[in-house]
Amino acid sequence: MLYYLPGCDLNRNHPEAGKKMQEYMKMRGAAIAPCCKFDLSSIEKGAVLVQNCTQCDLVLHERRPDLTILSTYEFVLNDAAFPWADFGGKSVTIQDCFRTRENASLQHAVRECLRRSNVRFTEAPNNHRETTYCGVWLNNPADPVVAAVAPRTFEELAVYRHVLTPQEQKESMEAQVKSYETQTVAVYCNGCEKGLRLGGGDPLHLIEVLAAGL
Repeated sequence: MLYYLPGCDLNRNHPEAGKKMQEYMKMRGAAIAPCCKFDLSSIEKGAVLVQNCTQCDLVLHERRPDLTILSTYEFVLNDAAFPWADFGGKSVTIQDCFRTRENASLQHAVRECLRRSNVRFTEAPNNHRETTYCGVWLNNPADPVVAAVAPRTFEELAVYRHVLTPQEQKESMEAQVKSYETQTVAVYCNGCEKGLRLGGGDPLHLIEVLAAGL
């Protein structure tokens, strides 16, 4: 069975793109799953769950290791009929999310989606396993609701958390934006996107790249 978890923040931030992706997944036979924080007991062992959120990815791997968990970007690459948009060689910097530093498959899929959409990308200075960026996600206390459903994961992440004041966060994100070679930065994480906007940057979420062809 195939399930799709649309992503709470993603749907709020990109409602039209989110709607297009949800309709696409329904056409592929996916049932819509609840938020990663809610009851997932109705999803049977061995099912495939496709999701859009780097936090969901971490939470789901802890909560339901019996499922095959894929990002939307990995899923569409296996669809020979997916309608890729043509961005005309648009230049961006690709920003890997800290929460995906152990997920090489997702990181590879993001880059392949950009290539197939005719987006030219430059690598950020710290990428793949070396990335330390997730917007200000690590500069704020952990969400207690999410930490409660994935305690092992959030205990492991605690060593990386460094809480900053709102002004310090803004200054940090402004410095981050200045570090890129291009004006537009491609992201696939809600936290990364939020941080770049805080710093005055121009993020392009990968969900918008996919939805452009639907």
